[in-house]
Amino acid sequence: MRKISYLLLIIMIPVFVIADSVSFMGGQFRPRADSDIWETNFHNLILSKKDFNNTTWYFEWEHTRGRAGLVFGLASCLTRINTEYRDYEFGDGSPIQQTVTFKNVPFFVGLRLYPIPVGRRGILPFIGAGLEYVSWQWKQDGYFIDFSDANLPVYEGNYKKDSGSFGTFLDGGILLKFDRRYAIRLSAIYQFSRGDLEPIFLDFEPIDLSGLILIGGISFYY
Repeated sequence: MRKISYLLLIIMIPVFVIADSVSFMGGQFRPRADSDIWETNFHNLILSKKDFNNTTWYFEWEHTRGRAGLVFGLASCLTRINTEYRDYEFGDGSPIQQTVTFKNVPFFVGLRLYPIPVGRRGILPFIGAGLEYVSWQWKQDGYFIDFSDANLPVYEGNYKKDSGSFGTFLDGGILLKFDRRYAIRLSAIYQFSRGDLEPIFLDFEPIDLSGLILIGGISFYY
C-alpha cells in the first residue's frame, strides 16, 4: 500500500508543476455502507449509517486549458465511534463496549469539463470523472460476543485491516468566480470502490468504501 501511495505521488509531480490552481475545501463524507460488515455492525451494535457522516478535508490541484481540466485531488476522513451491543450485556448489567474506526483517504486523478471557459468570470458549472486509489482502515477493538457458541461467550479482541483499493469517481459543481485569481468552489464527489477484509475479518464480503463527498472552499489561480 505504501509503495502504491509513493508511486502515485511521483506520478503526480508533473501535475504539481503544471497546475495553475490549488483548492482548499472542507465538508462531509457520507458512506454508502452497502456491504455485510456494515450491516452486521448496524444490527449488533448501537450504530447507524448517519454516525459515520463525518468531516472531510479536500485539497486539489488542477491544470486547465479552455473548457477542460486535469485534476489531482486528495481527501481525508477519520471516524472513531465508541459503542456497545444493542441486546446483550455482561452478567453484572454493564454494557459490552467496542470502538469502531473507519479511515478513508482517497487520491483522485481525473478530467473535468467546463461548459464556460475557466478564464471567464461569473458562475461556472463543471462535471468530471476519473480514477481513485483509496487508502483505508477498518478497525474494531474492545469486547466481542462469539455467536457461533450457544453460550455466547464474551472475549476481548483487536481487529484491524489497513489496505488500499482502486475505484472510480464522478464529480460536479460550480465555481463562483468574480476575480481573476480567486473563486469559491462548491462540489460533490461520488466515489465507487470496495476493499478486501480478508484475512483479518473472516467470511465477510469486500467492504463498501463508496460514498458521497459534499465540499466547499476556495480556489487560488496563479
